[in-house]
Amino acid sequence: MTVNTAEDIKQVEAHVRSVWDCFSNQDPQGMLALLHTDCTVWDVFQPDLVTKREMEAYVTEDFSQSAARGKLTREMNNFVISVWDDTAVCRFTSSYSYAPPNPASGRGRTTCVLRRFPDLGWLVMHVHEGHRPDGIPPISEA
Repeated sequence: MTVNTAEDIKQVEAHVRSVWDCFSNQDPQGMLALLHTDCTVWDVFQPDLVTKREMEAYVTEDFSQSAARGKLTREMNNFVISVWDDTAVCRFTSSYSYAPPNPASGRGRTTCVLRRFPDLGWLVMHVHEGHRPDGIPPISEA
């Protein structure tokens, strides 16, 4: 078993960054090309798992809401990537900010599962996004 080669780690990070670059650049077809057709998503703004059946509507809606907000600024940091032969798990933290007319901002944490295919290279199989918590809420004594 090949584990964590520097080249594999570099390729996985580049692939994952490309997914979010396509989102920032309003390129839904480019983004979909980086996802496996069976990719699933736990999106930070969606209550249900997005599956293959809902993916096209999800992408259309997600790109539409992003375009309606304002200029998007985002950062992706603290990558932790593990690779085992043709399977990879990529974890990172992020922050985003939309400028007016419909500003929004937040901090997130994301895990992506990827699979390498002989003719296609790395493709994202699953994305799990969530808000980064601020810590344990205080406990008040009764």
